[in-house]
Amino acid sequence: MTSPRNTDPTLDEDAGFSAADLLFDSGRWTLRASGGYTVNPVFGDDPVGVAGGLVDELRRVEARTGDHQVLCGLIPFDVNEPAHLRITGDAQFVPRRYTVNNGSSDWRETRRPPVPDDPEYRTSVRRALDAIGAKEVDKVVLSRVIDYPLPPGASHRDLAETVRRRLTATNPGADVFRCGDATGAVWVGASPEVIADVRSGHFLTHPLAGSLPRTVPEEVADEHLHSSDKDLREHAFVVRHIVSALSGVCGRLSYPERPTLFSTDTMWHLGSRIQGDLVPGMTALEAAVSVHPTPAVCGTPTGDAAKLIRSLERTGREFYSGLVGWTDSSGDGRWALVLRGARITGDTLRLQAGAGIVEGSTPDAEHAETAAKFGTVSRCLAGLF
Repeated sequence: MTSPRNTDPTLDEDAGFSAADLLFDSGRWTLRASGGYTVNPVFGDDPVGVAGGLVDELRRVEARTGDHQVLCGLIPFDVNEPAHLRITGDAQFVPRRYTVNNGSSDWRETRRPPVPDDPEYRTSVRRALDAIGAKEVDKVVLSRVIDYPLPPGASHRDLAETVRRRLTATNPGADVFRCGDATGAVWVGASPEVIADVRSGHFLTHPLAGSLPRTVPEEVADEHLHSSDKDLREHAFVVRHIVSALSGVCGRLSYPERPTLFSTDTMWHLGSRIQGDLVPGMTALEAAVSVHPTPAVCGTPTGDAAKLIRSLERTGREFYSGLVGWTDSSGDGRWALVLRGARITGDTLRLQAGAGIVEGSTPDAEHAETAAKFGTVSRCLAGLF
């Protein structure tokens, strides 16, 4: 994570916070942001231009108030829908807490809610494979959802905070977030994938594509993923997209010839660290929206894959597989994908997980991949329902 400017080691990262505020854990720090004012831009066909305008507004507020400001919040999967962002001077970085302090020390041993079978998802995967066979798309990422009814009178804030703290304890290397949106829904999750991390103009992104469940032994996963034409093609789609999309934002990029094995709490992935220096004047937000959505969450070609997603998925994604994070006036910041998480709204907690479909995919394997990804959050729901 980029080095935070405003830090206070004496603060409790959750003291006095509402469900609408942003808590964003990354590296050794937690960003807590509230107050200020919200903006709901549509990035649309000119995402870098819109992002640049937002950063200009951020800098004007900072010049007027004399206080360090942060632009932070949520950006949707579909950039033609409004984002939910906040410009605020009430933003502090506090030391990240890795322990769970919710009155229960044995929650990991408690029964978690079930992950049901989803025959309709398998049907959607078959239809996606038909589209790939017809050369309509090369890759598409299809997701499915699980809706769990909340107990009567459940506090969205308290539930989200319990899940967030459990995710932080079980996913110490992830970007763990909690943030409300304009509808009052609360999003909480443990993102394994950073889209843009910028520190003093140096840019890093770490896309993941090509996966196996962590139940597979490491040596077997390493050999399989690095010898699988399907998984290597799926990963290559993502890397090519990012390198091309960054051509106007970054100078020369460096990345490995072959991806390396990366682990989360429930999955093995192929990952590639792509690094470079931003063009002077560019920011973390502009870099993030220039590549979003990547083939890791959408597909390729992007427009055709997004159209197929709309026709095959039963619910809109909203902020699922969008972006969460922050940027400051210096251009530093960090944006991660809204993945391995939950949306809490009304009387429902929704989980959503997806898998990349390419030639060689099978409905059963992609269904199993989504089931494994659900495990990141479902294990943290143990004893809460």
